[in-house]
Amino acid sequence: MWVRELAEVGVMLKDIKGCVGKCWCGWRVVRMKVLSYNSRGLGGVEKRVELRHLIQDKHPFILCLQESKFGVINDVLIKSCWGDDPYGYSYQSSVGASGGFITVWDTSVVDVWYSMSFRHVLVIKGRVILTDQEFVIVNVYTPCDTAAKQILWDQLTSLLLVDSDASICVCGDFNSVRSSKERNGKGTVFWQSDADFFNKFIDVCLLIDLPICGRLFTWYRGNGMLMSRLD
Repeated sequence: MWVRELAEVGVMLKDIKGCVGKCWCGWRVVRMKVLSYNSRGLGGVEKRVELRHLIQDKHPFILCLQESKFGVINDVLIKSCWGDDPYGYSYQSSVGASGGFITVWDTSVVDVWYSMSFRHVLVIKGRVILTDQEFVIVNVYTPCDTAAKQILWDQLTSLLLVDSDASICVCGDFNSVRSSKERNGKGTVFWQSDADFFNKFIDVCLLIDLPICGRLFTWYRGNGMLMSRLD
């Protein structure tokens, strides 16, 4: 997950450990909690129950799901995952049984007034009700093809540089790593050119790579012989 924030904004997204409602140097500090999760399909009841337990444990303001594998999303599906708390949502349909995005938000905490999508991306824009701070959340599922990734990085760069006054969070499954240290295992292939394009996108958009907690990798294959930090 990557965030960008102007210094004068305070610590809305940057201060993940801040306390809701307290002040910091005259600014209201809000603990902005964004949960990103590659569901790899929400068709199974067990998968939705697992996701609901995760939401109940983390209490996110905004939930970004990738690979829903659903063509049509409705309130019944959202409520089965989100629970009884107030919500709004936006989605991008899957293509057949491939892809699909869902972004859900707590309407008692954030006000979302705009949503748009293009291939591999779902974007929402809104504000934190308590502080009136505007934000942009970009939900991404990046293709594996290097040329397609470069096109996507260019599209996202054009999008993000327009919103210079908003706090920005880019999250999802990037299918890219920043260095060889983010891949491990026998037979692992690392492409420097792919990492260079990814790092250039992060730097040009003034994004901050948030540190990962609890583990070094986010994707494992089989018995853990192949590992990567893709999310």
